[in-house]
Amino acid sequence: MITFYERRTQAHIERVQRNLSLLAEQWECGAELLARAEVHDASKYGPEERVPYIWLTEFHRCRWRKIPFQYPPGMEERVQSAIRHHVTSNRHHPEFHNDPNEMTDIDLIEMVCDWTAMSEEFGQDEGSARGWAERTIGHRVPFNDEKTQFVFAVIEQLDRLRTSDGVGDKEQ
Repeated sequence: MITFYERRTQAHIERVQRNLSLLAEQWECGAELLARAEVHDASKYGPEERVPYIWLTEFHRCRWRKIPFQYPPGMEERVQSAIRHHVTSNRHHPEFHNDPNEMTDIDLIEMVCDWTAMSEEFGQDEGSARGWAERTIGHRVPFNDEKTQFVFAVIEQLDRLRTSDGVGDKEQ
């Protein structure tokens, strides 16, 4: 269970880092994007998140494989607390901000790279963040028109870069 968590989390971080690196070559804020890549999801290894996220990862692994699963007593509450900690401690999550429209371009770019990494992992939408954005923006996250347009422009740019880099053709 621990090994699976560590492998899965590291693979996710590496996908985000690869996506941020692709965009860093295109943006004036490239150095800041690369700095974000170095610390993306580091809180998942901290004391507030590590153990609960191991259990959360196991819950999802079992769900995907249709294996019965039950948290040990008290762990589900710890998992919910760890999720709250994660999204309120990392700028690339809209929940970090009092108003998601306060997110900077760098925050939004990292968020798109995170959503893209999840799409790649789950084999959704040809690895594009477009589906995540369509399911999230205006439903769970009330971005204004400017932020929404920016997010979709970044998604289009990253999708083009991934395809030209051959990433979109590879199994993640």
